[in-house]
Amino acid sequence: MFKGAPAGLSSIAQPILRASDGLALKGRVCVATSEARVYYSLVSRLRRAGLPFASLVPGGRRPDCDVVLTTGAEAGSFGPAAVPAELLDEDPFVFKGQILSRMDGGRETLLMGVDPGTRIGMATYYGDDSLEFCTLDSAEDLCAKAAGFAKVRARRFIVKIGNGSPAMAAALARSVSGMVPGAAVEIVDEAGTSVRGVKMRGVQGDQLAAARIAFRKGVPFSLPPRSPASGSPASPG
Repeated sequence: MFKGAPAGLSSIAQPILRASDGLALKGRVCVATSEARVYYSLVSRLRRAGLPFASLVPGGRRPDCDVVLTTGAEAGSFGPAAVPAELLDEDPFVFKGQILSRMDGGRETLLMGVDPGTRIGMATYYGDDSLEFCTLDSAEDLCAKAAGFAKVRARRFIVKIGNGSPAMAAALARSVSGMVPGAAVEIVDEAGTSVRGVKMRGVQGDQLAAARIAFRKGVPFSLPPRSPASGSPASPG
């Protein structure tokens, strides 16, 4: 177990802490634009996402930057490193995933773990790097989150749903499969995912359980074929 992990935490949860202890970017992020509104919007999202960055003065000396966040109108000054702000999501956590993906060409898997319940715990990762922990109130909220993260370029996007309540897990799986066609959905045995005696600042128990679900192997879920006549899912027969 790596440095800083609380005693008793299984290896399946280790990525949670590695991501929270400080993000080691695979390159350098820079912000360069003469548009004040765009600059402050980008910097605000970078700070909320916990991403380190350097600010450049347009037209000034340019250090080595792997990604330069700028405007579409100014992108030509920065070559292939330029990422126009217009292409980045306003949600700081989706934005974070887009930046990390840009760093490695989208080679990692995007994972979303879901702990069903009266309120729904959610944890999303790009590879081993955490993007967001949150608690949601409805299936609609979960689908909206999944649709947002589907904008992140990744090798695969897998939504893994715990099966503590089989009926609720199936209902959530149907909703996500129907609303976010780009996501593969899996049902995961969530036995042992509840985390007792382990605390992370700002992260609730259902979110920690969701994080553990995200890294477990699941069973693929698929919607039943639709009836040609009604357009609705065919009955099992």
